Amino acid sequence: MPDKTVFTIGHSTHEIEYFIGLLNKFDINCVIDVRSSPYSSRVPQFNKPSLNSVLREQNIIYMHFEKEFGARHTKPSLLDEDGKVDFEKVRETDEFKQGVQRLKNGLDRGYKVALMCSEANPFDCHRFSMISYQLVKEGMHVKHILQNGNSVDNSELEDWLLKKYHKKLLPQSTFFEAVTRDTQIEDAYRLRGKDVAFSVLNAHEEETVSS
Repeated sequence: MPDKTVFTIGHSTHEIEYFIGLLNKFDINCVIDVRSSPYSSRVPQFNKPSLNSVLREQNIIYMHFEKEFGARHTKPSLLDEDGKVDFEKVRETDEFKQGVQRLKNGLDRGYKVALMCSEANPFDCHRFSMISYQLVKEGMHVKHILQNGNSVDNSELEDWLLKKYHKKLLPQSTFFEAVTRDTQIEDAYRLRGKDVAFSVLNAHEEETVSS
């Protein structure tokens, strides 16, 4: 039976050799880039052409799922009332669903896959709050590779969610109604999504200042 484990990783400011070492530690042979813009002047070693070439030399497949799993959307239908990307709406798109199916197909063929974005901490990245959320729903096991070479299970990040949002923002059980942990986690994912989501309004302001 195929292993249904999916890894995630953030390239951060790693040297490419260290990044390859992290992939090798977990026997990753397929990297799916989930960045909307796979380029950076700060870490050019992770620009799409360079990364693709280096991974190919290591017999690691590189794929770019910008349309499927990218987080920077500008379509009004995918934004909330504050101009931020609504992860729940993105997960309902045909592109996202096709991405999940392609990922499943890869796992069925025996690939060890890591979803890659830029943020070092998965808790601060859409690879957790937008993508991993759905992968778990679809029966996959998600583990996040950390900067130091350790990994954490997605359920551990869900514990972090509850700790971060528990006291002030999550619904609490009362004498008349019991609120389950699953309900709190669902609400916490929504809150985390809002905190990390791309903002069209902020992006427009940044462009105006820099122009």
